[in-house]
Amino acid sequence: MEYSVTFIESVKRTASAVSYRFSRPAGFTFRAGQYVIVDLGAGLVHPLSLSEAPAERDFLEFTKRLTGSPFCDKLQGLAAGEVFKVKGPSGHFTLDGSEKSLVLLAGGIGITPIRSILKSLTGQTARPAQTILIYGNLHAADIAFREELEGLGLPGYRLVHVLADPQGVAGSYRGYITDEIIAAVVADLEGATCMVSGPPVMVAAMQKNLAGLGVAPGQIRTDIFMGYE
Repeated sequence: MEYSVTFIESVKRTASAVSYRFSRPAGFTFRAGQYVIVDLGAGLVHPLSLSEAPAERDFLEFTKRLTGSPFCDKLQGLAAGEVFKVKGPSGHFTLDGSEKSLVLLAGGIGITPIRSILKSLTGQTARPAQTILIYGNLHAADIAFREELEGLGLPGYRLVHVLADPQGVAGSYRGYITDEIIAAVVADLEGATCMVSGPPVMVAAMQKNLAGLGVAPGQIRTDIFMGYE
């Protein structure tokens, strides 16, 4: 369905990532991990994952890496009260309740749907016994939602940072997410549900890494962020 929504405010997450909050239409429901198609007019249309959990607040939020594109320029110029359209929700990068163990692999702004999923789990009694988030970025300053993710009150939850430059993040791994890091962090991948979210190259690399560790394709769910608009 298509809805008209009203822009409320923006929240800076990192130097290049900003969350945009807008009114929640009456009757709008979604599942954590889904996305909406955002139409700002003049042909500026882009799919964006919702970073809010479904029951979290009375507004909706998506988080976008700013690239200097016409779409991003329009986003940055939005004033409170402006109206634009969203269509959805869409997508299957979601939980179905069968997950006994959850391994989340995020690259950069790919954390957006995973943040929604994690926040939704904090309010549930039936949840995976173990939830591990391996989050890759270049620098500490690039970690979106860092304080929130590190302080998440979720039983069985562990966060592992992987950074090209690990300075300022104690206990992080240096470089990029590899099969060796996944194997070192996750003691048992058998039966785990693995959810991968990030740029195309990162997602492809994680699929290859997981396959090399014996994870079946049916255990892997992906969400690809193009990030160029």
